Amino acid sequence: MSRLMYNAKNDRIMTREQMHMLPIPQAMGRFHQPYPFGDYVEQVAHSLEQTGFEVLHEEYAVQKDNQRMFGLMQIGFEGESGQSHEWLVGLRGSHDQSIPRGLTVGSRVIVCSNLCFHGDLATVKTKQTLNIDSRLPDLIREAVRELPHRIIDQDRKFEALKQFQIKPRWGDAALVEIHRRGGFTAAQLSTAVKEWDQSSFEEHDQDGFTAWRLLQAATQAVKPTGDTANHDTIRERTEIASKFIESIVH
Repeated sequence: MSRLMYNAKNDRIMTREQMHMLPIPQAMGRFHQPYPFGDYVEQVAHSLEQTGFEVLHEEYAVQKDNQRMFGLMQIGFEGESGQSHEWLVGLRGSHDQSIPRGLTVGSRVIVCSNLCFHGDLATVKTKQTLNIDSRLPDLIREAVRELPHRIIDQDRKFEALKQFQIKPRWGDAALVEIHRRGGFTAAQLSTAVKEWDQSSFEEHDQDGFTAWRLLQAATQAVKPTGDTANHDTIRERTEIASKFIESIVH
């Protein structure tokens, strides 16, 4: 998959089984309750499988002497048309209270060890305080239970984008407007135009010049490059492009 963004020098990649082997630290105070990272991952995976999702791939990283964890699960889901779709679930948490336990879901998810954490469908967070062992499973189950409905709605939006044809020059003008709104740098605009003319991925071109193809050109242009990428900026630019293109369709 590897979409988990980590620092190879400071972070340690782990499997789910290895997460269970991590030591559980002592509580930092009367209101602090460590919750094992392995149990957290298992709870998320179990809730997903109980709701009808299949975990296709997963990867995790820890840092700060095993005090922080970050992870991604690639999940499969069958939509209304019977077509299978793949989505991403991001996880993070800490024992040192530096970041809350979190779960984020979407077709585009950013989970980075520099603390960037975002999904375009849903994000849930909670502080690691007393009774987290009873609160967190309920929060996870509630968030996961809503996913099929959210994914179906998102699939409908994607299908509308794929059906909406755009003249090539109108697409060029749309990309320029996204640039004006702060969605691209000048260099990224150039990349987006090239991707609009001919995508790097054949599946994006198969329906012709559509709003879906335009969206993929935009997101390809702003995707992160290198360890120094500012993922908050990437998220903001992606949202600018997505909202503008969706406004064209609707």
